[in-house]
Amino acid sequence: MPIAIFTLMRLGPSLAYATASIFVLSMLLLESYPSSVSAWWLHMTILPVMREPIYLLLAVPGIGIWSAMVLLMLASIFGIRVALQPQRHHRSGFIHAHIALIATGLTMGRAAVAQAGLSDFTLPQLQRGDWSFLPLSYSPLATFLFISVFAACIGCHLRVIKRTLSA
Repeated sequence: MPIAIFTLMRLGPSLAYATASIFVLSMLLLESYPSSVSAWWLHMTILPVMREPIYLLLAVPGIGIWSAMVLLMLASIFGIRVALQPQRHHRSGFIHAHIALIATGLTMGRAAVAQAGLSDFTLPQLQRGDWSFLPLSYSPLATFLFISVFAACIGCHLRVIKRTLSA
């Protein structure tokens, strides 16, 4: 029973990468079917959760929307392998989980300061932002993803500590 719980816990980063690939898929669906209610619902559901990491990924030179989709799907599949065989993938599982944690944490931090842009002045407590509305506090998906990825990172740290103490 504990092995199954720890395996599910290690699947958190893979779920984050899969959610990001679904967000890219929703962008492709909106491009092909701009009047589809389902495509808009899917896009707007995942937008507060995966907007920042995906836009950062798409800003990398040479990464297009299709290559981003393939990269995210491969990362998700690799995460499943890491979750099923953690004894073989110590360092790569650690890196995999922490990249997902940075991506979900970036989303949560960016959504906390998202607001309409200001004219020519900025006050320290009012940072420049964009015009999009990110209702992260009402997004159970974002909360679930962050907690599951955070739990996977804690598990990675516990494995490192256990290996260090046993050596």
